[in-house]
Amino acid sequence: MSVSKFGSSNKNRSSGNVDKKYVDQKFMTLSTNLAVKVEKSGDTLTGDLYLSCENDHERSFGVKGISEGKSVGLLLGDFAHQIHYNYGHPLQFSAIHGYKFTSSCGDVCKLGGSDSTNSLFFGNIVMSDKCITELRNPNAEQDAATKYYVDTRGIKNNVGYVPNLTSNSNKNGFIVSASSEYFEAGAYNVFNDNEHSNWITADGVNTNFWIQIKCPERVKIYKIKLRGLKLRGSGIVTDKISFNWIWQGSNDSTDWININEFENSKIGYEICEIPVNCSAKYSHYRIFVNKDETDNPGFSYWQLYPICPVFKNKITENTKN
Repeated sequence: MSVSKFGSSNKNRSSGNVDKKYVDQKFMTLSTNLAVKVEKSGDTLTGDLYLSCENDHERSFGVKGISEGKSVGLLLGDFAHQIHYNYGHPLQFSAIHGYKFTSSCGDVCKLGGSDSTNSLFFGNIVMSDKCITELRNPNAEQDAATKYYVDTRGIKNNVGYVPNLTSNSNKNGFIVSASSEYFEAGAYNVFNDNEHSNWITADGVNTNFWIQIKCPERVKIYKIKLRGLKLRGSGIVTDKISFNWIWQGSNDSTDWININEFENSKIGYEICEIPVNCSAKYSHYRIFVNKDETDNPGFSYWQLYPICPVFKNKITENTKN
């Protein structure tokens, strides 16, 4: 069947029978059809557009042939709300108020917003045995904790770390030494329960002297306790002695790290508590005195207080007989 240029069949009407009314009707029909026709080269729809699958199993809707230097955007009202793809780059979603994902069970999550890039989840996140990496250390109480934070977290122990010593070394691995000792006033006396025991430097030594302790393992110390000397030869307690000293740490007793420096520190014959820096663990600790006011300085008590780990990794191996 042939169709005329006006869109109708000419089977029952010859060209000689065409009148003005018929022609006018055909032009009106053509104009109406052209008004609702979508141009292949580009156009604007004023109504809804639905694609029906009918008997097909699949329909495709989109833009093909995106290559180097090309991009495509699906506007959702304006350019501030769109899905945009620039070839070779990640697919970009733009929305002033963020994105909200929902399911039949309710809200899933909201990504970003008008004043924040934060993500908000309304349910549990199941990681399927996958890792979360590059997590910062927690600040707030409900923040997730990193492995490093857990492994290095500790509790301040108010029980002295060094046991009662009766010599400069014991079987547990504690070793005390000093730059000099006055006769039987050995270095270990500072860790002795005998309140009359002292460590005193040799005669005339009151500058650049030290006392140190080697611990069985590396430990983090957050405070120490010190007590000075009684005035020898009488039962009178001296006033507090002023001296300059350095709190040091080392892991080989050769290279010492200055942790804290104390100038004009006042130590008398009363046990005083001194906070010290605890940023690292050391196996050796030392009190290095630059200058003391007395001729034969020393200490009658010294104790270290550690930060104990909350969890300690224990590696066990199963052996087969």
